[in-house]
Amino acid sequence: MTIYDAYGRTVDTSLLHTEQAAPTMMGIRNIYSIMHPSAGLTPEKLTAVLRQAEFGDPFLYLELAEEMEEKDLHYLAVMETRKQAVAQLPMNIQAASGEREDIRIAAMVSEALFDGPLDLGGALFDVLDAIGKGFSATEIVWDTSGHEWVPARLIWRDPRWFMFDWVSGEQVLVRTLSDEGQTIPFAAEDGQAHMQPRLASGRAAGSAGPWNGLQPMTAPLAPFKFIVHFAKAKSGLPIRGGLARAAGWSYLFKNYILKDWVTFAEVFGQPLRLGKYGAGATDADRQALLSAVANIGTDAAAIIPDSMLIEFTEARQNGSAELYQRFCEYLDAQVSKAVLGQTLTTDMPRGGGSRAAAQVHDAVRRDILGADARRLAETIRRDLVKPIVDLNTGPQRRYPNVQIALPNDRDDKAFADIIAELADRGLRVGQRTILDRLGLPEASMNEAVLTPAEVNGRRG
Repeated sequence: MTIYDAYGRTVDTSLLHTEQAAPTMMGIRNIYSIMHPSAGLTPEKLTAVLRQAEFGDPFLYLELAEEMEEKDLHYLAVMETRKQAVAQLPMNIQAASGEREDIRIAAMVSEALFDGPLDLGGALFDVLDAIGKGFSATEIVWDTSGHEWVPARLIWRDPRWFMFDWVSGEQVLVRTLSDEGQTIPFAAEDGQAHMQPRLASGRAAGSAGPWNGLQPMTAPLAPFKFIVHFAKAKSGLPIRGGLARAAGWSYLFKNYILKDWVTFAEVFGQPLRLGKYGAGATDADRQALLSAVANIGTDAAAIIPDSMLIEFTEARQNGSAELYQRFCEYLDAQVSKAVLGQTLTTDMPRGGGSRAAAQVHDAVRRDILGADARRLAETIRRDLVKPIVDLNTGPQRRYPNVQIALPNDRDDKAFADIIAELADRGLRVGQRTILDRLGLPEASMNEAVLTPAEVNGRRG
């Protein structure tokens, strides 16, 4: 039986037993960072990094995005908040229908994801790395020791080891030194998905490196081998949809401000030390006085002859440190808006803020949370649930759904009190409406139901 993935590519199960994007010591997929694009970053350098990513090689951009999370604590905090907010939400597998076979398939998928050795919660955090970088590729390691195909591990792969094809800018390719001779799908006039070799496979004339399609040293991702997640902050090419691209400019300007702030604190943070010597002081005396003045700031102690004098003069500040602080706060607020959609859950504005305003801002953040959860559920269903089903039961007409439940921030007690008061005043409210609002199922015909305490008393 021929199995196709979600993109119409034929699944070669022999490729699922080996890791396609494993790190190498000396090859093209090593774990070491040697470029460090954030060092000495300037507007010209940042522009060049972003343009290089647009032109098809996002290596430096992805390395810069990683370093931004390490060096900017505010950016790290808001990115972790957004990813953890989705990764910790409860996930469940829902059968495609009420038929027995669909229920059995959903139970099989649920057992593979939640009851086995798979650390799905930790893997989801890695999958959401796409929020900052635009995409993420998590490799699936399959366990076939039993009678079923079960995902044993989900391994985060360094995004620097991947790039996009130069034609559409949407197909993710893995960097490789081996000519893997993969094929790509195309749609014929009959509407069916067919397979054809990539435009060129082998050695390009005059080139010592392998080619795959139009691009050297790349290969398509093996079907059913990766969870590829896209989290676009805006419409357009995936590599331009990561939040790190927009936050990079704030990161650059904030670095300039912090350097000036440190210089300002160093110059104006301590008084001027002025040394005075008499007319008969020798060169050795003047040198000793200069050394004492220079060291007194760090040693807080010095000795000088009686004929010399050291005075401490209050530094005159030509500017205010508040300017630097406000500029940094402004840039942090812009990053918070880009990542979380609001600022009041990260920083309290000067002069305080109202609880109502914070609730409004939190509602905006909930919209982003819901969108992230929906995209993640679609990715898991396409790249993980479908492979589990197809490899174990064959292609199906319908597949289980992945549901990620958002936190319930409603006050059910207040809702019940309002309904009780309105019902006492004659308002007719349907029982089904109340049950749906509270998330409760309707009692079956012979099921025992709750009754008020006073009714039980009278019956007793």
